[in-house]
Amino acid sequence: MAHQASYRVYRPRRFSEVKGQSRTVDTLREAVRQGRLTHAYLFSGPRGTGKTSVARILAKAVNCEALQSDGDPCLSCASCRSIESGQHLDVIEIDAASNRGIDEIRDIKERITHQTAMSRYKVYIIDEVHMLTQDAFNALLKTLEEPPQHVLFILATTEAHKLPVTVLSRCQRYEFKRHTVAVIEEQLRYVAQQEGVQADPAALEVLAEAADGALRDALSLFDQVVATDGALTVEGAARVAGMVGDRDMRRLLEAMVSGIEPMIRVLADLRVAGLDEKLILRDVARQFRDVLVLRMAGPESFPPYRRESLAALSQVMPASVAADAWIDAADLLAQAEARLKGGFPADLAVELALLKVQQRLSGPTPQPVEVPVREDVARRPVPPPAAEAPLTRAAPAVFAEPAVPVTAPATPAPAHTREFQSVLEIVKKERPTTYALFEKAHGVVGSDGVLAVYFEFPAHRELMNQGHNRDVVDRAIKAVYGADMRYDFRVGAPIGSGTSEAPNGTASALADEVRTWFGPDVKLMGFDQ
Repeated sequence: MAHQASYRVYRPRRFSEVKGQSRTVDTLREAVRQGRLTHAYLFSGPRGTGKTSVARILAKAVNCEALQSDGDPCLSCASCRSIESGQHLDVIEIDAASNRGIDEIRDIKERITHQTAMSRYKVYIIDEVHMLTQDAFNALLKTLEEPPQHVLFILATTEAHKLPVTVLSRCQRYEFKRHTVAVIEEQLRYVAQQEGVQADPAALEVLAEAADGALRDALSLFDQVVATDGALTVEGAARVAGMVGDRDMRRLLEAMVSGIEPMIRVLADLRVAGLDEKLILRDVARQFRDVLVLRMAGPESFPPYRRESLAALSQVMPASVAADAWIDAADLLAQAEARLKGGFPADLAVELALLKVQQRLSGPTPQPVEVPVREDVARRPVPPPAAEAPLTRAAPAVFAEPAVPVTAPATPAPAHTREFQSVLEIVKKERPTTYALFEKAHGVVGSDGVLAVYFEFPAHRELMNQGHNRDVVDRAIKAVYGADMRYDFRVGAPIGSGTSEAPNGTASALADEVRTWFGPDVKLMGFDQ
């Protein structure tokens, strides 16, 4: 006989064998014991949590010829044995994913009027019921509301929100919750003992976490590891689950501390080994969380078999990293996972995220270096900055005719500092429309520690002071210069750049700027002849 999957061999047969669903099971068991059954049940919840298994147990219990005093089926009568073998004439299982049309529902309506063949109730178990078509649901409604006394409907679904409200209102609903890691570990340990498989406790935890609350998935992963290695090991469990094992995780964290080139090389090795980028991000984030908890709460927060490996990882990571830096690093990894869902190249997303994490954990962002001022220059009196006149549109602008045409020396704009160039790059990435206004601005940190951002035109400064634009620039400046950096927007050129403080360097450009504010028909004396 072919080998059966563990999730089929160790499927619960009684209410008392169901793991992790005590509230639902206790309610159903008591309803069977007291004979207070309803005509339609809806079992909803994540995959692999026992919905179909409990439906079969309920079918056995309502038809059992020797029901136990606690509401469990006896498993030895003819009805229980035939249901377990799938040969009971009155218990019909339907997969709505492949039988989803109106014809199948009409067939059910015709058959339910017939009396039972060998037991008290005719039970219809409809799995993945959300896959039925709208016409099929409409055909089922009346039957579901008032079926014959000998008919019981049990509907199972992973997506209850897709069911019509009219169907939900006709059923008694039971929510199946995800299994905890502890419950899955306990069941895996029991299966390993029954099968005579040597199991590493850490490997049980790896499989339990990888199953994401689905006991069936955990048992399937268990079978894969045992079929390959003959025993349950940490490396085998991590390989089958697509997770980063302890050895590879330590290599990756050591590479992150060492530098960019080693980290890129280790990431390439992990990709060649077939590890999924999403799982790499999740595993690194989980290790960051565990190291933080280990340092703040102590090793007692973890099982004994995990303390040694976590202590080794903690020694690899920098010792003087604040808690908020760890949290920010984990948040960067979560953002990278969200970027993967948007179609961003997976390998690039992981590399960028880990590079950011590497910088975040290496220490605080360096502040701008103060340039020493010559003593003779420092003694010179610094004139106060000219006050900027408020912009008004109360009257047409009139300028006196200049005696000499205004000209400006042909001096190029000052080069951006490295910090201000970083601000421009952040703005460009986050909001290109803001960058279009901001790209020609220049930033200078004055002796008072305030960042002065100079714009060519007053119009640009006014637009940058508006909501979205100001918010984007504010975040970029604080990300580069620090959260305490003060700044203000000005018009003109940085002092010492060799350019005029006027909005532009020529009279014609000045006239053009005025017309942008007051309209093309404004008469400018001294400019227009």
